[in-house]
Amino acid sequence: MKRSLPPRVLIFSDEPEHYVPTLKRRFPNVPVASCIRYADLQGALSEFQPTVALGCKFEKLPWPREAFFESPSLEWLSVTAAGIEHVTPWNEERIAVTNFSGIAAVDMANYVLAAIFGLHQGFAHFFAQQSRKMWDYQLVRQARGITVGLVGLGHTGEEVARHCRAVGLKVVAYRSSAIASDLVDRVYSGDEFHKMLGEVDVTVACAALTPQTMDMFNAAAFAAMKPGSYFINVGRGKLVVEADLIAALQSGHLAGAQIDVARKEPLPPDDPLWDAPNILITPHACSDFIGWEAVAADLFADNVQRWINGEPLHNQVYSSRGY
Repeated sequence: MKRSLPPRVLIFSDEPEHYVPTLKRRFPNVPVASCIRYADLQGALSEFQPTVALGCKFEKLPWPREAFFESPSLEWLSVTAAGIEHVTPWNEERIAVTNFSGIAAVDMANYVLAAIFGLHQGFAHFFAQQSRKMWDYQLVRQARGITVGLVGLGHTGEEVARHCRAVGLKVVAYRSSAIASDLVDRVYSGDEFHKMLGEVDVTVACAALTPQTMDMFNAAAFAAMKPGSYFINVGRGKLVVEADLIAALQSGHLAGAQIDVARKEPLPPDDPLWDAPNILITPHACSDFIGWEAVAADLFADNVQRWINGEPLHNQVYSSRGY
């Protein structure tokens, strides 16, 4: 793939100050420009003619993917998110695309581990009772000896597996590839999805959103889960048919759930998910931490150095597979 050197870097963000100083410090001879409004992007691309762009989502408007991919000068687009559904499709032979997957993997794994123990400790129920000022003593469940089933084994899934194993939990995973992993006790693939769901005590969704994973957690999937098991979603909201999740919670087939993502964000006040029993909902926050921008700037700068050196880029993603 063509790599024009030195690169010309466009920062597309309403807060370019998080990225520009790092680039100027590490690459004083690399031209850097900024664009802080969606409406100005087309002009910035035409005037500056970048070969590399960092693309953020920061306005409540459709992301201007066409402007990037129609730019004749652009050779590499770095997306400041893990999900790339707002970017696909693109011509892989003309433009390289990378994402920031893994930047918050440890923090997301911390969240999942907290959710696993919180679900077993009945935090959702006790929080609801606290809001009613009710002292409602109940026995809680042990998490000792449980099996956690990961759906997706990318950066986040691997870190969740490490965390779970560190506290003595058994971990298995379902993913598109049947290749074994030292981080889990077993890898399920192909038509074994429901089989895995029926054998685990906690299902953790951390898969990318693709045409194949859209709505994969539907009524059939929830029915296949072990009665009294738990569900955690830190992947994408559209992995889940939310009405089916609500039904599984209402029927008691699922003992509880914790989700950090929803099909529609922000979740509307009248959405029935809010009132589902034994569920904790967080506002897509488990991957955001104070100071993440500095980490992101360093990750991007490291990749710029790899681009200059002619080395493979970290976190390159592909339109043909959606991750």
